[in-house]
Amino acid sequence: MPPRTTPPESVERRAIRRLLAERGIGRHALFLTQREGIRLPGGLESLSGFVLTADGTVYSFWFGWDQRLRTFVLDPLAMVHAPDREFADDAEYRQARRALGLEPHVDW
Repeated sequence: MPPRTTPPESVERRAIRRLLAERGIGRHALFLTQREGIRLPGGLESLSGFVLTADGTVYSFWFGWDQRLRTFVLDPLAMVHAPDREFADDAEYRQARRALGLEPHVDW
């Protein structure tokens, strides 16, 4: 069998990673992301979703363009309270936790 390869990271995800790093967020996993159908400069597309950080914090985000600043932004980037309860049944959330080496919630 040929080795499994990871698909290349999209330009949008690279931009999101850079914006998260600017906010002090290093290791993370995105989950429940979706394209929003809004074209941004450079041919990128707006995305929304959630980011799980290495310490277990979850933020919702919207990747877009700030016309006034003429730059890509995560706005809003809002903390999700009680993510284990909010996403308890979500397979992508559980996969993101495993990817970061976070222990599964006791109810899983």
